[in-house]
Amino acid sequence: MRSILRGTAAGMGAAALLWGATACTGGEEEPAAAESSSSQQGGGSPGEDAQPSDGGGETRFSDAELDAASQRFLDLLQVIDDHDWESACGMVLDPTTGSAPEGERLQDCVDGVEPVFAAQAELLEPGAFDALDASMIQASDNGDGTVSLSVLGNDLDIPMAPGDDGRWYLVIPF
Repeated sequence: MRSILRGTAAGMGAAALLWGATACTGGEEEPAAAESSSSQQGGGSPGEDAQPSDGGGETRFSDAELDAASQRFLDLLQVIDDHDWESACGMVLDPTTGSAPEGERLQDCVDGVEPVFAAQAELLEPGAFDALDASMIQASDNGDGTVSLSVLGNDLDIPMAPGDDGRWYLVIPF
């Protein structure tokens, strides 16, 4: 089962990278790491009770914040598993608002995501992520206001950051 989950995680990473590269890009705009003083879902304010990082004096995220990021990524996998593209796009940081995309930007994301994930249908059949739980997902502080994710030790090249609303979002080109 572990090898199946690793394959799924690797496939999810590839799909998410493809998603970021093609579905949610508006072109040239680079995502900015969100800096927030809002409370995290499942944790306190970013950096609350955290230690300074080794680089640049940034604060590190607390263990509770990292756990909240892992849970939020699991939530994302579940909405992808349900083929709920609108909810999935709602978990991508819109750098223009500091939170989830709305209106036309949300619809543009949905319109782009659906065909990208349809191409990955064999990896994303309903129930593909049911065996995962938050303990299998690790969020690690990057020291720049974002966290890196890994699923069962497979690194995903997609950072997450807290939005202005205190929720965790994928940081991909939008």
